[in-house]
Amino acid sequence: MKISIREGMIPCETLPEKLAWLESVGLDAVELHTGTLSLPLAEIVAVFAASPIGVSAIEGIPRLLSADPAEREAAKETIRARLDLAGTLGAVGVLVVPQFGRVPALPDLSPFANAAGLERALLIAQLTELAPAASAAGISLFLEPLNRYEAYVVNRLEQGAAIAQEVGPAIGVMADFFHMGIEEADIPAGIRAAAPHLVYVHVADSNRLQPGRGHLDFRPGFRALKEIGYDGPLAIECRVDGSYDESIREAVALIRREWGAA
Repeated sequence: MKISIREGMIPCETLPEKLAWLESVGLDAVELHTGTLSLPLAEIVAVFAASPIGVSAIEGIPRLLSADPAEREAAKETIRARLDLAGTLGAVGVLVVPQFGRVPALPDLSPFANAAGLERALLIAQLTELAPAASAAGISLFLEPLNRYEAYVVNRLEQGAAIAQEVGPAIGVMADFFHMGIEEADIPAGIRAAAPHLVYVHVADSNRLQPGRGHLDFRPGFRALKEIGYDGPLAIECRVDGSYDESIREAVALIRREWGAA
């Protein structure tokens, strides 16, 4: 089991500095976004080739459901490029937040269709167009369900898994322990039900701080992940309380301990 972290949580500037820091706090991989993705491909590949740190996933962009067709096309082109990069770097795939916020991007056309229904249908159409690029790269394009206060189209694992089932095997879903703590009635049961489509995991505590600073018991969820044969990364995505480096080391140690005990 490898532990990763979101690139934006790394307190360094250059990519070599970031990878050195990851190694120093006991992490195995990074979830890429922002800064690194603007570097030349050859430079990215060379820096990772010289480091034991891997890439767990690459973040996509949340404009697939824009009302502007030009924005949607640009989003798909960006995601295709990131799928290609993710395949080159050996990542699980590209993470996409299907929709963010409480204000619909599309109009409410009730009684024909409400905004959420339109956005779900558009999401399926967009993912269907992107699936061949994910298949060609040999990786997954996967959805992150967000809690009801941050999104409304995909909140629970079952909703993401249903979309993945409808589109095809190139589309997956990920589990985020913080969001699951709000939305899932039973976290282990949700994980087991989504098993055929579950490809990635985010780890944060109940209060969105680092693991160990809230009241979430990770063992039942970790046990369910083991039961379904999950062997992908556990990626830290959270706020951090306390001395930064030491807090990350403690979180990494806790994740390894709880995974081992699950």
